Amino acid sequence: MEPAQQVARLGKLIERLGNFPDRDVIHQVTETAKVGLKTGGMELAQRMTACVMDVLDDAGSDASPPAGAEPTAAERRVPLFYAMDSVVKNVGDVYGPLFGLRVKAAFEKAFAACHDKDKTRLHHVLRTWNEKKIFVESLDDLNALVAPWHAEFAATAVAAATAQAQAQARQQQLAAQHAQKLSTAALAAQRLAAREEER
Repeated sequence: MEPAQQVARLGKLIERLGNFPDRDVIHQVTETAKVGLKTGGMELAQRMTACVMDVLDDAGSDASPPAGAEPTAAERRVPLFYAMDSVVKNVGDVYGPLFGLRVKAAFEKAFAACHDKDKTRLHHVLRTWNEKKIFVESLDDLNALVAPWHAEFAATAVAAATAQAQAQARQQQLAAQHAQKLSTAALAAQRLAAREEER
C-alpha cells in the first residue's frame, strides 16, 4: 500500500472512531501506525502523527477547517486520545516523541472543552501516562491542569456519597420508627383484646 493510501486509511479510521472509543477501531489505528512505521519509516510516521494531531487541533487551530467540514467536537477528541495512547504504548518507537511535540496543547484544548464524563476519561489516560512515564516533558503541566478539576470532582463525589448515605440512614431510621409504632400499636391492641376477654 502506498504511503498516501496508508494515511488515507488512517483518516478513514479516525472518522469511523467518531465520538466513541471503539476498541476494534483503536486497534486498527494502532496496527495502521505500526505498518506505516515499518513500511514508510520516519516520514510516514510523521504524516500519520500529523493526521491524528490535526484532527485533535482542529487542523492546527490557526487554519480554517476545509469547506463543508465542521470543527472537531470536544467529544471526538477523547477517543483520539485513546487511539494515540494505544499507538504510543503498543508501537512506541518514534511515535512517542512525535506525538509529544503537540500533545500538551491538544490535551489542554480537549480538557477545557469537554464535559465531566470525558474529563474523567482524559484524567484516566493521563494517570496511565504518569504510571508509564509517557510524555514526561508535559506531565507536570498536564497534572497541574487536571488537579483543580479532579479535586473539585472528587469533593463533589464525596459530598454526593455522604448525602446519599445520610438519606439512606434517615430512611432506615424512619422505617425503624414506623416499625416501632406498629409494634406498639399491636401490643396495645393485644392488651385491649385481653381486657375485653377478662370482662
